[in-house]
Amino acid sequence: MRATTDLPREPRRRTRTGRGRTWLIAGGVLLFILLTSLRGIAGFYTDFLWFESLGFEGVFTGVLGAKIALAVIFIGLFFVAMWVNLLIADRIAPKFRPPGPEEEMIERFEELVGERQGLLRVLISLFFALTVGVGASDQWEEWILFTNGSDFGINDPQFGTDIGFYVFRLPFLSFVAGWAFAALLIILIVTSVAHYLNGGIRVQAPGPRVTSQVKAHLSVLLGLLALVRAVGYWLQRFELTVSTRGTVDGATYTDVNAQLPAIQLLLLISIASFGLFIVNIWRRGWVLPVLGVGLWALVAVVAGGIYPQFVQRFQVEPSELSRESPFIDENIEATRFAMGLDEVETERYPYIRDVGSIDLTNDAPTVANIRLWDPNASILGKTYQQLQATRDYYVINDVDVDRYQIDGQETQVVLSVRDLQTSGVPQKSWEAEHLVFTHGHGVVVASSNAKTAGGRPDFFVSDVPATVDEDKLDVLGLDNPAVYFGEELSGYVVTGSTREELDYQDEEETVFTRYDGADGVSIGSLPRKAAFALRFGDINPLISDTITGESKIHYIRDVKERVSSLAPFLHFDNDPYPVVHEGRIVWIMDAYTTSDKYPYAQRADVSDLPGGSGLDHRFNYVRNSVKAVVDAYDGTVDFYVIDEEDPIINAYRGAFPELFADFADMPENLKAHLRYPEELFRVQTNMWARYHLTEAQDFYNNNDAWEVSADPGTEGAQGQTQTTDAQTGEVTSTRAARIDPYYLQIQLPGTDQLDFAITRPFAPFSDSGGRPQLTALMTASSDPGTYGQLRVLEMPPGNLPDGPTAIEG
Repeated sequence: MRATTDLPREPRRRTRTGRGRTWLIAGGVLLFILLTSLRGIAGFYTDFLWFESLGFEGVFTGVLGAKIALAVIFIGLFFVAMWVNLLIADRIAPKFRPPGPEEEMIERFEELVGERQGLLRVLISLFFALTVGVGASDQWEEWILFTNGSDFGINDPQFGTDIGFYVFRLPFLSFVAGWAFAALLIILIVTSVAHYLNGGIRVQAPGPRVTSQVKAHLSVLLGLLALVRAVGYWLQRFELTVSTRGTVDGATYTDVNAQLPAIQLLLLISIASFGLFIVNIWRRGWVLPVLGVGLWALVAVVAGGIYPQFVQRFQVEPSELSRESPFIDENIEATRFAMGLDEVETERYPYIRDVGSIDLTNDAPTVANIRLWDPNASILGKTYQQLQATRDYYVINDVDVDRYQIDGQETQVVLSVRDLQTSGVPQKSWEAEHLVFTHGHGVVVASSNAKTAGGRPDFFVSDVPATVDEDKLDVLGLDNPAVYFGEELSGYVVTGSTREELDYQDEEETVFTRYDGADGVSIGSLPRKAAFALRFGDINPLISDTITGESKIHYIRDVKERVSSLAPFLHFDNDPYPVVHEGRIVWIMDAYTTSDKYPYAQRADVSDLPGGSGLDHRFNYVRNSVKAVVDAYDGTVDFYVIDEEDPIINAYRGAFPELFADFADMPENLKAHLRYPEELFRVQTNMWARYHLTEAQDFYNNNDAWEVSADPGTEGAQGQTQTTDAQTGEVTSTRAARIDPYYLQIQLPGTDQLDFAITRPFAPFSDSGGRPQLTALMTASSDPGTYGQLRVLEMPPGNLPDGPTAIEG
């Protein structure tokens, strides 16, 4: 990129017409970029308005600030590094170049560049910096954990390092090491091209092909690459604690005795290679660096790949139990803690096989609460929809289990909410769909264990407007039944317009209302109307004369989307459930913190989670750390930290203190309606099926392992279902579906009161699924005094009762 001659060149003359054309083209490009970006800008602006309306603009700016800071830092670092190296390449370029076959092409390039070497240097550096650096913004969550994380107070057994290092620091440090290696490699390649264009490197030259100055420059870059790779190897040692090579996850025999020494050897070779590259500055040729890189590659293939496989196959597999026992012990301990199973209370259940000798007198409360209606069954949802939707524009999306005071006793009920179904609005106009039909209406509550003479659910609260059976339902008090925020709500509505909102219709009249809640973003000004018109791709908010200065727009109304937008770093349960609280409806959602970096812990079994579950990803640590509460009328959201000992939620709380509240601040009435989360319980029962075993030998042999009992209501529940492909004849086996967790009011052994608990049965593990006995029941309490307590009732090993599939059969 250096001119071949120092003679002054005649400056090129530009006409006024040429300059005008250039400015016109540039202006057109800028206008095109602006127009194509308008919708994105509008989305960004309205997102901020939404966060601000909820009082959580600090979360928006905090996440945005982390993304911008990372992008700027990494773009800046790469830009400076690339620019400096290109500048060095220009400064050390040879003043005279020997003639050769490559010279003609180089001269043409220099004629094109002319005196714009400085500008070209900036443009090249900026292009690659943007390409390599912008992606760093995706690491914002790792950065937040890195800067706010603390210790777990537990050390891993291999390196004696606190778990907090693995969960909070290792992910971001590994990213930085990988990014730095890739960045240096790109800089090395681009700088080498610059040296070639400047004449410092010649492929077809008769003499030396690389000048001594260029050799020194490239040697330093190669040395830095080796040094960064050494840092990567140092971090890679810690990654072994989540290895999946052995019989269990974690650093097992081969990892500790073969892979770890290989990584340490590669680390030393990398440091030695750095030294060889630096020494090479003062030596002729490239013999030393080539030897170093060759040794590096050889060790990487042999020691890093072949040798560990040899050890695994010929040392571990023939004596796997004896080799892996210490590591299995570590895995069991780590997994039980990481999955929240370390404090499970286990007791032997006094099973009585003689049915005639069973006295149900003491179990009368439990028997009285045996559920007749299953909310997970599609038939109940269809029944609710047919009997209680009442209008086409209402929909009952889900039916949930809870408990309320009935006849003076806390009793299970099945309840649901009438959400708005915009597709059912009778008038297909913009005003009807966005200004008039704005919300759902009320709840439907029925007994979980009773039905009418006609076989229908025995409703305590039904119809629109609500009919309440006050003789049975002691406490409900639903004063505000409007549901502006619910399940599966999309799009937007506008309140405070010149049109009144439809509240409800009955046989006698149509009742209208006007929204008076806290939610909503003011849409009265022209810029905001334009922004929302762009966001939703709908010009009506901009041109409608029904929108006034008092109007507010409501969006992100689906409660799952609402909470996940406010706290994108949490993982949310797929099943929000409604609670009647202080005269209005609120939604409660469970939020989880997870990590896949907990040393020695086993990856969670997520095989039977429902679609859309927030836990449907890879992790080996989980806590139900937060309860999110969304007001169905106001749209306000509260995040209560229910597990204040979880270091991960404490890290997020340090980053966003205004987002979270203490669990002690949750109203007592809401605490009385909390449920232990079903999705977490699914994962925990899946894991407990094997991790109830605490001895390495029993765990390895799997001789007393369990499995969650098969669902008796599914095809093939007695075993595996085999299907034959009609074309290939291949026979495949499908494991029977597992029984779902079940909420119920139950009086557990050793207690004198009912407990609202979730339970799941276990059966003996069998590859064929043909052992239908009951081995144990796991329960998790949902009552305020014992919330989260996990208990396992084990059946006598020699007297196992029939399990669900045997009874169904």
